[in-house]
Amino acid sequence: MVVKIEKAVSDCLGLAKASDGRTLLVEGALPGEVVECEEKERKAGFSAMVCKDVIEPSPMRRLPFCPYYGRCGGCSFQIVGEKDSAYIKESVVKDNLIRIAKLPELPEFDSPVYGSAASYRHRARFHVDFRSRRAGFLSQSSSELVDLDSCPVLSGRLSGLLEDKKALIEAGRMAMFSNMVNPKTGFAEVPAFDGDAEVSLSDKAVSITVGNMEYYVSAAVFFQSNPGLLERLLSFVHENAEGDSIMDLYSGVGTFSALFEGTGKRVWAVERDKRCLTLSRKNAPSALSFTADVASWSRKSGRKVDTVIVDPPRTGLGKESAELISSFGAERIIYVSCNSVTLSRDIPYLNGYKLKKACVFDFYPGSGHEECATVLDRC
Repeated sequence: MVVKIEKAVSDCLGLAKASDGRTLLVEGALPGEVVECEEKERKAGFSAMVCKDVIEPSPMRRLPFCPYYGRCGGCSFQIVGEKDSAYIKESVVKDNLIRIAKLPELPEFDSPVYGSAASYRHRARFHVDFRSRRAGFLSQSSSELVDLDSCPVLSGRLSGLLEDKKALIEAGRMAMFSNMVNPKTGFAEVPAFDGDAEVSLSDKAVSITVGNMEYYVSAAVFFQSNPGLLERLLSFVHENAEGDSIMDLYSGVGTFSALFEGTGKRVWAVERDKRCLTLSRKNAPSALSFTADVASWSRKSGRKVDTVIVDPPRTGLGKESAELISSFGAERIIYVSCNSVTLSRDIPYLNGYKLKKACVFDFYPGSGHEECATVLDRC
């Protein structure tokens, strides 16, 4: 089937219309291109397609730089350069805000933030079969293990783990004996985080410097994979936080709470994962830290704060948590999102707030994922 791609949508899929009116979501196609594609899967309301040939290529298109591209499922969007990737993802965020949040007008957008796609990732989750001594990532279209000798998007030390697999094989063996195995694939999953001087393959904390900030992080907890761009996000949050009291929800290891150390501001950090909270108390010792589910803690707190910072998982806040956060009456909400679909769904639930400002951060160049930071002010 030959179609013309109208625009990019979530996951950087190309949207097109079939002659029978069906919506097509085409993997590996860019806005404006004419491509030949075939159906992978038909679902209610749309068909998932894969690009087989590019008849009229976009001037943005380039050859992928990874030799495993198309086999390994780690990256799916190495067909454009870093700048084009960032602006395409910004267009996706704007489209979601209009379609899903139904905003009457878009807010002010800062220029999208982007950087090199090479050697940027300091965090990864390897799949390991210690019996066959293979390690890598799953394939793009199945649960097959793609055995890698290197990865050009990983930091030098993480990529080096694939060249000499001894450490990964041993970590995979320990994971197998601890029943830390993906039941669908049968492979052990080994998380890794590369700090300033060493790699963590467990709950061992290592330090990493981001701008003038030092954080303690382990492979067992979440921390942003792209420290080169994280400094820009930290600056955005710090510059837009108002007032003397800050509530940091889904606070993780205290990534944002630590920004206000030594400022005299009062910070409440709320995080459900006790492992994260242990590190948060080290990264942001003056913050008042709580181990709790955000929704349940919100009901009990009744605290009045000036700025609420939220950085939820891809599932977003949801109606209940968003409405509870609105009830705090903060002057400003800074919502950091790794999924603009759930962000756009949540914005109407934040009753009494208007989206004033946004910025897209391309933390995952070469993939379809985007990150967006937004500022909402009380009306």
